[in-house]
Amino acid sequence: MTVILRSDDVRKGNRRRIIAAVRRKDEPSRTDIQRLTGLSAATVSAITSNLIDEGVLIYPDTEKLARAGRGRPKVALALNPDAALIGTLIFRHNLISAALVNYAGQTVAEHSVNLVTSDASSDELRETLCGCLQTAIDKLLSPETTLERLSIGVQGVIDIAGTTMHWSPITRHKNLPIQAWLVDFFDIPAHVSNDCDMISQALNWRDPKRYGKNFAAVLLANGVGMGLFLRGSIINGTRSSGTEFGHMTYLPGGALCRCGSYGCIEAYASAYAITRRAQNAREDRLPAELQSSHDIAAIAEAARNGDRQARAAIETAGDAIGTGLANLYALVDPFPIVIVGSSVVAFDLMEPAIRKSLGASAAGKQLKNISIDCFSDENPFVREGCLITALRAHDEQIADFGSIIEAVS
Repeated sequence: MTVILRSDDVRKGNRRRIIAAVRRKDEPSRTDIQRLTGLSAATVSAITSNLIDEGVLIYPDTEKLARAGRGRPKVALALNPDAALIGTLIFRHNLISAALVNYAGQTVAEHSVNLVTSDASSDELRETLCGCLQTAIDKLLSPETTLERLSIGVQGVIDIAGTTMHWSPITRHKNLPIQAWLVDFFDIPAHVSNDCDMISQALNWRDPKRYGKNFAAVLLANGVGMGLFLRGSIINGTRSSGTEFGHMTYLPGGALCRCGSYGCIEAYASAYAITRRAQNAREDRLPAELQSSHDIAAIAEAARNGDRQARAAIETAGDAIGTGLANLYALVDPFPIVIVGSSVVAFDLMEPAIRKSLGASAAGKQLKNISIDCFSDENPFVREGCLITALRAHDEQIADFGSIIEAVS
């Protein structure tokens, strides 16, 4: 089958590649862009000149380049911070946090609100989400600046279109139309994503060599989740964000999970589950409140000092995680793991049980030395995932239709 590409499609594709190269590499020269994209010098020169005229690219300060060596310095290019303003929101247990970021990816305003999400009505959730972002906007020194796009990371199950939160353990409400709330209030494009997906997106952006085509980010905190990257793309369900790793079954009919089911991985590996088991509490009941990283740190320290119940709780969490991973590996082959979240403070006690469970699987020898990296704070990754998702979407718009600055002028 022969595919005929129109010259306009080729031009848009080349614009995308050049913007992506500038976003990926800090202040590249045209020669750098040519090497990164494989485009000809003439094409790079013509398109970068157009992007400069449109206000998308700028010439940054090149004084440091002039001091770097002999001869004529390369002329660097950078994204124009004033080309767009992007909004991000994090909606998690008892926290709503907003950040405004310019087109160069620099944060220019922030605001956070603490809210008891389990008690809040849907109207309160809507008003707090919109109000939190509006307060961040009001902090800007340039009130004439307009928001171009929104990206929201939510702790919960999201529909595949990125519009609705179907379910979340942080609220009693279901099918919340979060995208519609924000679009109606701000009148700009908005996209809602699962927070674990955003964590994996951020890892992929930060280090594409290490977290490139195949890996999984396992969230280990108040809940248990997973962002799964295979063949260079986030894997979701056919209708929802999917990859509900924490709600895969570990022990049928076992401990009560926040989702209402029994025996989930989360019912053994989350912070509340570890605390419940360490305190020898009834496993058919949920704790009155979710636990913090300080609780898990204290349990881990007790385990290191010889508390057998604390150690058993943490080792059971590791066994649940390892069993879940082994089941996934049986479906899609092994991939590296990144564990992110507050419960990483206990990873040294958890790791032997994780690896023991992996080793007991059919592919045990193959999984013996599987890579596991750890990061203790998930929030920066959720924020960065939202940011890069929104910026790339705006890059696509600029590549296809030109910049907003060009359209207004």
